[in-house]
Amino acid sequence: MGVLDGKIALVTGGASGIGLASARALAEAGAAVAIADLDADRGESTAKELVAAGARSLFVRTDATDEEQVAAMVGRVVDEFGGLDLALNNVGRGELGRTVTTTSLEKWNWILGMSLTSAWLGMKYEIPAMLARGGGAIVNMASSAGMSPQTTASPAYAAAKAGVVHLTRYAAKQYAAEGIRVNAVAPGLTLTPTVEAWFSPEAIAEQVSSGQFVERAVVPEEVAAAVVYLCSPAAAMVTGHTLPVSGGIA
Repeated sequence: MGVLDGKIALVTGGASGIGLASARALAEAGAAVAIADLDADRGESTAKELVAAGARSLFVRTDATDEEQVAAMVGRVVDEFGGLDLALNNVGRGELGRTVTTTSLEKWNWILGMSLTSAWLGMKYEIPAMLARGGGAIVNMASSAGMSPQTTASPAYAAAKAGVVHLTRYAAKQYAAEGIRVNAVAPGLTLTPTVEAWFSPEAIAEQVSSGQFVERAVVPEEVAAAVVYLCSPAAAMVTGHTLPVSGGIA
């Protein structure tokens, strides 16, 4: 028996990195898992992988910053699986080498759309579906960069992830009485394909040795374990919280 047996979960950005690890972990815990992503090949492959392992799964190609597509995404999950109990709003993107004065307005808006608006849009349509089931649990993807200044994070990404932290707490207060818990996870530097494309192993080692108690990068499965916990009955009294998974970043 898994801790999430009978639950229906949705993971945005579920085709790679933390989203992929979380989709696998939620399925292993017993949930049916819908995967949303722009990468159709990887998304379909992940859904097939989960089905082959014995889970219920489907893929919905979705731009998480497009309201019509987000509404259709949640609608399809409800139509095919019968409802929605759990959601991980995981889409986000940053950039390197920018400061407050060198960030363009176009890039600022794009990063906020990817990293903050996507979380809000997800909740806008996930919450009504969960209310129809009598409650649920939402996890939003924040970042250690949204909790303390980090020179490797762009100002737009840091601001967006700080927004996710506050939006999470706002939604948690608003819907607690209706049985919906809303939390966030805040990973530190995590070995996703994007991070490994951006940083050399030497640069990663330098970063984690300068600001963490545990001097190594996070792996996606460690973030996924936090997501499963926050979705599970073990976290029944945990809401409005942002859980750092960062090796003790000060």
